[in-house]
Amino acid sequence: MGYPVVIIGAGPSGATTALLLAQQGVKSLSISRHSGTANTPRAHIFNQRAMEVLRDAGIEEKLGMVASTAECMQHTSWLNTLAGEEYGRVWAWGNRPSQKGDYERASPCAMSDLPQSYLEPVLIEEATRQGAEFRFYTEFVRFEKIDDGIVTTMRNRSTGEEYNITSSYLIGADGARSAVLQALGIPVVGRQLNTAFNIHIKADLSKYIQHRPGSLNWVLNPVAPEWSAVGNFRMVRPWTEWVVSMHPATKDKNSSQPTKEAILKRLYQMIGDDSVDIEILSSFSWTINDQVAESWQSGRVLCIGDATHRHPPINGLGSNTCISDAFNIAWKLAYVIKGLASSSILDTLTVERKPVGDSIVRRANDGMEAHRTLWALIGLDDSSRKKATDLLKSDSTEGEKMRDQFRDALEATEDEVQALGIQMNQVYLNSSAVVIESGDIAPDFNHVNALREIKTSTYPGYHLPHVWLAANGQAKRLSSLDLCGRGSFTLLTGVGGDAWLHAAKEVSDTSGVFIRAYKIGFGGDYMDAYREWYQVRGVGERGVVLIRPDHFVGWRCVDLVANPTAKLSEVLQQILGRA
Repeated sequence: MGYPVVIIGAGPSGATTALLLAQQGVKSLSISRHSGTANTPRAHIFNQRAMEVLRDAGIEEKLGMVASTAECMQHTSWLNTLAGEEYGRVWAWGNRPSQKGDYERASPCAMSDLPQSYLEPVLIEEATRQGAEFRFYTEFVRFEKIDDGIVTTMRNRSTGEEYNITSSYLIGADGARSAVLQALGIPVVGRQLNTAFNIHIKADLSKYIQHRPGSLNWVLNPVAPEWSAVGNFRMVRPWTEWVVSMHPATKDKNSSQPTKEAILKRLYQMIGDDSVDIEILSSFSWTINDQVAESWQSGRVLCIGDATHRHPPINGLGSNTCISDAFNIAWKLAYVIKGLASSSILDTLTVERKPVGDSIVRRANDGMEAHRTLWALIGLDDSSRKKATDLLKSDSTEGEKMRDQFRDALEATEDEVQALGIQMNQVYLNSSAVVIESGDIAPDFNHVNALREIKTSTYPGYHLPHVWLAANGQAKRLSSLDLCGRGSFTLLTGVGGDAWLHAAKEVSDTSGVFIRAYKIGFGGDYMDAYREWYQVRGVGERGVVLIRPDHFVGWRCVDLVANPTAKLSEVLQQILGRA
């Protein structure tokens, strides 16, 4: 067999998968039709859940050196021009003072602005260092299923030469035009909405942004009828490098590209200052989608990332979800390839990740509707804009009504930029890779705003809650998540749970599946420093919580059982599909 895993695509989902597999000793080959890593910033908002994956991969600190901090992401603003009238702003990405504590309690990681062109080189450099292989300017042609693997035909784009690579598994991480998903014949439900294009520029806009720092600056400027009134200055580097999303007035998917002169003219209209020096670095079209794949896999071929969930960039959920897709599939593939799990565990990819992917597509498109409501209120042509702004300034009943409507429309957009819940509430229900004890009661989150608030539980299928722990009074604190992951299962117990620690060692020795085991509490391996683990653990002092390598709870037991070793062994085999 040529490679255990071949990955089509070297973007956030493909490169993260390659890195995580390499860290578990599994060789992979990733191919990309592009000549190198992303040459434009593309995705940029990285939320806490994605950063937890990158923290687990050991590159959070390195990425922090090239990312812009949350302080640069404080606002989303709506303006006529950057230099002109502002219609409103909202706090963004966890910076609202009344919600900062929610974000800090949710994760050990902070949100960051990390352009894809900075992320991908770090991922690929680290993956290569640990044994992954990448081939650029190489495209996928087709694949053929054989008895014990996949034969994939590649084409070198420089020479035109085609050749075959054999692998045990093939991953389609090749984006919204996925050739792998298409070759599988898996239907994609939904539609392409329209096209837009981005202009990557350098321009010092400090004096217009630094007093209201924000990564998203919406300009609603109707002075050019040949253009849509809607555009967005998205920060790449504060405050001198930007990606400007620009939208043609027509919805024709085949509309021609504007000239450089037309682009510059429009940029100056949006900035409102002809003296700014603008350097155009590149431009590229993109499609606004509302699409989901019906399935994510067929036998030994598995698809993840934008191949399976395609949506507008609202909420910044795209690459974040791609990275979590990689976290989900990498450990399962590694365990199967190393003979530690049944191949049936791979069937849980669709069961676990499709509901997540479908939900972000719905949210992103719902978020677009909130934007459209705001745009309609303020008006997208000269006459309706004047009417709207006159009303906003009017001391009249009609003016008061308009101001109320506009405030409501602005606040509705907070579901995009203060949406902690949609970022963090990934839950794996009805999966064979989690085990629920008879009598265990699922949490009731009917009172929780699932879009804005985090669901915290150790019920199987939920993400392990983050709490701060410390080895002792002289040790640096660490997150409960820091005890987990890195390709291994983790068992957490409390005072009186020594038998579970012994069981973890015995099962590790006999099964070959390494289980880390820690006691949290007085006299244990870690102090419950702020008494937060006690509040969320969901089991007694002699109970146990078993966490999968991807930080999700695989099983829990409220109290000690008669034979902990036999019980733990049984549960582990169930999770791994070997029962």
